[in-house]
Amino acid sequence: MALKLELSDERLLGELMNALARHGCLADRVAPNACRIVYPRAWTAREAQLELRFFVRAWQANHPGVEAVLSR
Repeated sequence: MALKLELSDERLLGELMNALARHGCLADRVAPNACRIVYPRAWTAREAQLELRFFVRAWQANHPGVEAVLSR
């Protein structure tokens, strides 16, 4: 299952996509501030959502003020 991620600061999207790739995710840019993410290591769609939400929240902790919206 692919999820869409939108960032409030498009300048940081490439950095986040690279971090996701190091985590084993497949990510491709679909808009200046958005990408589509697939987490192939997850057994279920729910697991993928939980893992990605956790990962993005941890990334945000190092980027105060950047908002991220993860959706289907």
